[in-house]
Order: sequence, then C-alpha cells, then structure tokens
Amino acid sequence: MKKSHLHILPLALLMMLIISISSSCERKPLYLAQHGTLSIDVSVYDIRLDLLWGMDWNTEWQYYWDESLYGPVGYSEPTGVRANVYTINEAKQRFNYTTRNLPKTGGRVSLTTRQSYDMVFYNNDTEYILFSTDEANEYFYATTRSNAKTAYTRAYAHYNQPDQLFGCYMNDLYVTDDPDAYELVYDEDGLPYYVFDINASLDPHTFIYLYQVMLLNNNDDAGKRITGCQGISIDGMSGGVDLFTRVTDSVNLVTITQDDVKPIQDNRPLVLPDGTHSHGDIFAARIMTWGIPGIDPLATKTTRAEVNPQDSIGVGIGLTLRNGNVYTIQRNITDQIKEKPAGGIITLVIDCAEIPDSIIGDKPKPGGGFDASVDNWENEIEADIII
Repeated sequence: MKKSHLHILPLALLMMLIISISSSCERKPLYLAQHGTLSIDVSVYDIRLDLLWGMDWNTEWQYYWDESLYGPVGYSEPTGVRANVYTINEAKQRFNYTTRNLPKTGGRVSLTTRQSYDMVFYNNDTEYILFSTDEANEYFYATTRSNAKTAYTRAYAHYNQPDQLFGCYMNDLYVTDDPDAYELVYDEDGLPYYVFDINASLDPHTFIYLYQVMLLNNNDDAGKRITGCQGISIDGMSGGVDLFTRVTDSVNLVTITQDDVKPIQDNRPLVLPDGTHSHGDIFAARIMTWGIPGIDPLATKTTRAEVNPQDSIGVGIGLTLRNGNVYTIQRNITDQIKEKPAGGIITLVIDCAEIPDSIIGDKPKPGGGFDASVDNWENEIEADIII
C-alpha cells in the first residue's frame, strides 16, 4: 500500500458575526441596537502537511506507515471548538471571561455592540491537556501532567504527550453598531439580517515529529543484532504554550517518551541523510510535542529556529537486542530540531556493527528494561550513530 498524502488541520476558521433583525422590513435600519446579539459561525478546512513541513517531507519519510494499522501520521479533524470571550476595557485589560462550546460546523456566541473583545478559539476534544489562567487573564496556558515515568533518570521531569491542539487568538475586536460595516443578507424565510465577516485560522499549537531510525549492518550469521525498540525519549522540549501569544514555555522543559514504536521493516532500500543509497532495516515512531522552548514555532517554520544555546535537545533510543536486553543509545539532535521548529522528519542512522558482540550476545535471554535516559549524553555514547 502506498503512503498516503495526509491532510491536517488547520485550518481556516471562518467566523461570521451576525446581527439578527426582528423586523420583516427589507430596508436597512438607521442604526443597530446597542445591545444587539451577534453570532459566530465556524467552518473548518483542511490543509496539507507539506504546507507545514515543506514539499519534500514525503520523500524524506521512508518508513511505510500503514494508516489502517497505525492511525494517521499527521493531524486529524477536531470534533468541536471552544470559544473563550473576554470583554476588554479602554486599558486593553481582559475581564468578564466566558466560555462557549461549539460544534465543528459552527455555533453562536452572544456579544454586545459598542464593545471590544478578545477571543481565543481552540478544539475542545483534548484528553491530556490542562488549561490555566490568572485572575487578570494575562495568559491562557496549556500543558500536560507529569506521569509515573519520572522514575527514569533524566535531565527533566517526564510528561505526557499533548493531544493535538489547534488555536486562534483575536484581539481587540470592536463590535460596531454602524450598519455600513455589515452586509445585508436574507435567511431561508426571506427575512433580512446583517453579517459582519471575520477571517481567521485555527493553527497547530502542538507539533508532530516523525522519528525514523535506520539500522545498517543489522544482520550477521546469528541473525538480527537489533530486533526492535522499547521506546524513544526526547529531552529538553517545551512544557506548554500560551494561547494568547502562541509562544512555547521556556522555563518548564520536559522529557517526552513514546513507547509505541512501530515494528522493524526488513532489508529496505534507504536513502541516507547524506544522499547516499543503502539497504537496511528501519523502524519509526510518531511523537507529539509542544515544540522548541521559547519560540512561536509557526513564525519560524520556514527558517532555522534561534533559541537559547543552553537549551539542548537530546534523544534516547531503547534498542532491543537479540539476547533480550535493552541497549540505550543517546544523541544530541538540537540542530535537526532547530531546522524543523514546526515538526517534521527526524532521521537517525545506526551502524549496528559498531555495537560490540559482547553486548549483542548470541542467544535470547529474559530480563532487561527500557531507560532511554539522555542525561550526560555528550559523554556517555559508545556506539557510533550517523545523523
């Protein structure tokens, strides 16, 4: 089965602020009521992953990902939208915070004319994401909880992967009562009402990294040297995002592990990162993150991300050996991640012949466990990994 060209959200959001006119008269009224009711209609449209990651991502991605077995490799359509509406005063301070849940096809939020608003829209079908704000509504923060995997020795606390999160922030929207700002339209009964159109987009606030690990020289007289992977950990990623600014947290850095690593595909033709052609085995994992700390990933998606030089990002890979043990390889992937701040393909190439035979063993044996620690990865690597 050929790899599918997946679509992701997000996502154009078309919001229509509608003021209903109770009169059946078709003439435009001289004014709109000061306390008129406005409605928001939401429409969601798909865009392609290549608009987020670049046109060549499908060529770079060499693992055969069967969606019928593994689910979508990209984003999927959310089932609903939540609107946070803040009344703002002349000092641009937010107050009177209200929340409305809307179906993905649209809904209504009542507002008042002659008043300014800030609005945050985001999908409301998340499971692991926690939302928080302060009394002054200066931030609206999304994060996840830490989990039991903090027992591993890592540089940062271990947190759950976030769900896919899309959002849109609209600030200082003034709802006028001037009828000239509205378009006269008619409902299905022929009654007139006035529409004020606003175009926005629900953009990704969580970012997918697809890890593909290529295994060269993985077969010898005794069989496969590496038979699978127990998990992949990423250290030094952001712990959350502010939905008002779309900037990721630069204070709380976290480790995220994906234990759902897809099976090894044997003896595949591979194109290595340096452009040379080879044959080898390959396995892969999909990891959802908040992205690189301290940036707006979408603002830098077409350029190299500039981040704090102290914010290094490491990966730990728990390789299952044929003797049943787990051998952890760690590496610095900061440069690769910086080149792809909005997600994308991360490729690691491991020459299995560099792992000593004394570690690989000849016969399977019970035991072993996964600890893809990336502590001190600069000094603890013995196996050679081509990146």
